[in-house]
Amino acid sequence: MERIFFSVGGVDISVLKASEVPVFYIHGSAGDAEIWKNQLGEIGGYAIDLPNHGFSGKAKIRSIDDYAYFVSKLVSRISGSGIIVGHSLGGAVAQKVYLNHRKTAEALVLVGTGARLRVLPKALEGLKENPTETAKFMADMAFHRKEFIEHFGKLFKERAGILLEDLTLCNEFDLLNDFRSGKIKFDVPVIAIVGEHDLLTPPKYSEFFKAFGAEMRVVESAGHMVMIENPKTFNMCLKEFLHSLGKSLE
Repeated sequence: MERIFFSVGGVDISVLKASEVPVFYIHGSAGDAEIWKNQLGEIGGYAIDLPNHGFSGKAKIRSIDDYAYFVSKLVSRISGSGIIVGHSLGGAVAQKVYLNHRKTAEALVLVGTGARLRVLPKALEGLKENPTETAKFMADMAFHRKEFIEHFGKLFKERAGILLEDLTLCNEFDLLNDFRSGKIKFDVPVIAIVGEHDLLTPPKYSEFFKAFGAEMRVVESAGHMVMIENPKTFNMCLKEFLHSLGKSLE
């Protein structure tokens, strides 16, 4: 595994590369490429640090569309197109890559996400007024398995500023009416993967995508951070999907 950098629009974007399999992973709010290490190790591909996250440079981000711009340019430069795997905020980015930059998205893997991502007012207000307690609250909500909560509570506290910015973008993201009106219907393969105990983006969010052409998998013994809590089952779901697309992991 190596860390490589690409300049996109004058911003250095950091990528963890495990192989040349055209799978591109996008993290969630206040995350970074490291959360995909279990997938990089077993499946391969590229995990992206979005601008203002991880080792990537700073950029003015006004909407999910701006994140999608950086991802699409990066995917285009590396392999022309690829399978876009997005978790939570990253799932919103993946949808916008598909909608705004169709040629770069061969398929979508929507992980613990939705067509709309409303955020609890308690979380948005708390990150401004009491980031320590709110970071712990967010970690409690994100994980089903308690052994992860302390570490990620500290991480969210350290990243309270970008967490607030990302959650604000999530709160503004809403494609529900576009789906319901028929304006959006998937014409590439899509799978929605969600933890059975996900409290932030419950399974019904993923169920919604089925009416528009997506497959769905529910992963047992996992909450919102499904790829960390149950990587074995998550990776099996992802590998089966990639095999159905005829993608070799070699």
